[in-house]
Amino acid sequence: MTQEILSEIIALLLQDFPESLVMTLLIFSLTKIRYETKPILCIASMMALTNLIVRILPIAFGVHTVILIFAFAIYTRLFTGAQLSKIFLSVLLTVAFVVAAEMVFLKPLISWTGVTYEKCFANPFLRAAFALPGELLILILALTVNHINYKKRGL
Repeated sequence: MTQEILSEIIALLLQDFPESLVMTLLIFSLTKIRYETKPILCIASMMALTNLIVRILPIAFGVHTVILIFAFAIYTRLFTGAQLSKIFLSVLLTVAFVVAAEMVFLKPLISWTGVTYEKCFANPFLRAAFALPGELLILILALTVNHINYKKRGL
């Protein structure tokens, strides 16, 4: 039991928080919310904890995605006051981008390394390492969209 908790805490620090952070940045970019450190870090931290709790719950796999979508939308609305419909659209697009990035990178990485998906998911270090290319892609996308928004504002 202690090993399981330690594994989840490591996953929280190495995968959940960075993934929540880049997703928050992309949501802010797509919703055209200016980057501010405090709300971004608060939303990312709360999402990482929410992800940890949802992953531990005995619920069907697809249900956790729905819960996380609503949590992202609620947290973003609470910390930014942005229009909820824009937030939901941005969250859905962000989730689609994350899924696409995982599809692009995960299968080739698994076949290249010879590690099974089950072994990868069970080890928080492997899970974080395999998620890193997708997280970098989402970060680049978020920063690019934010840069475009910045230029459109005429700043």
